[in-house]
Amino acid sequence: MADVQVNQSPGGGSAGSSGWIWAIVVLVVVALIAWFVFAGGPGGGGDETRIEVETPAAGSGGGNPPPANPQP
Repeated sequence: MADVQVNQSPGGGSAGSSGWIWAIVVLVVVALIAWFVFAGGPGGGGDETRIEVETPAAGSGGGNPPPANPQP
């Protein structure tokens, strides 16, 4: 029978570093997708709508005016 010898470097070589490269690429892609979804992309949310509502003061007693006095 023949003896088989396998020589490996103790550092792991390029196989370990390619895993880190793929992890970084995936994180960058996920960050870009999140930026487009949540921040609106390069424009940055220029299409926001602002709604302003004015309400009467708290002590005014409601929203209906008092009834008008009839003139005889």
